[in-house]
Amino acid sequence: MNTTLTTLLIAGTAAIATADTLYLQDFENPGVGYTANEFSDGGEDFFGNSGSISFAGAVNYGGVDGNYFAGMDIDSEGADLPLHLTTTAIDISNTNNLQFAIDLAEDDDGSSQDWDALDYVRFEYEIDGNGWVEIFTVENDGSTYNTAPRVNGTIVTDTFSTFSADLSGLSGIEMVIRAVWSLDSGDEDLAIDNILLSGDRIAVVPLPSAAFAGLGLLGAMGAYRRLRA
Repeated sequence: MNTTLTTLLIAGTAAIATADTLYLQDFENPGVGYTANEFSDGGEDFFGNSGSISFAGAVNYGGVDGNYFAGMDIDSEGADLPLHLTTTAIDISNTNNLQFAIDLAEDDDGSSQDWDALDYVRFEYEIDGNGWVEIFTVENDGSTYNTAPRVNGTIVTDTFSTFSADLSGLSGIEMVIRAVWSLDSGDEDLAIDNILLSGDRIAVVPLPSAAFAGLGLLGAMGAYRRLRA
């Protein structure tokens, strides 16, 4: 972990910014760190963690690393759309430069991808209960049907790849992230893994006054770095 001394205050404190993983959901522990109403018919109608539900072996994703979360034709078992996967609250206090990333894959069904203009999986955040805001949406290309899903024009393939968003202008105390799913037909599916929120955590650290007496700002900064080395 790289630590950067960003500010030295007259009161004898230093503000230290460290690049931190604030939240990582890799789905290796089903049901831990998120909530979702999971189900499966054992075939091609499912919504859940691959470690806790079963589904048709014909549904395949490349680049799989352990468990993941996936959904296909999720209204067929009587669910009302949309469905949600919601993270636990994430502490973002005293943090800046927030960054979001997630791995996505979609089972390739050749020319019958079937995503139409009404199908989507949208990723959103909420800070301190102030309402949900879109991060980005997986959707088709705007045509009627039979197109592969994409994020801002980039196609989601059947091999997991990472999609990211810059949230650096955001601040608050707690953030919650959710995925909003609306997939209502066969061949409409999405798998997700490694939901990541990272940022630079700011910590104010008291400095030993005797060690910095008479050094001046630049000298104190150098001495403080040597003390931490």
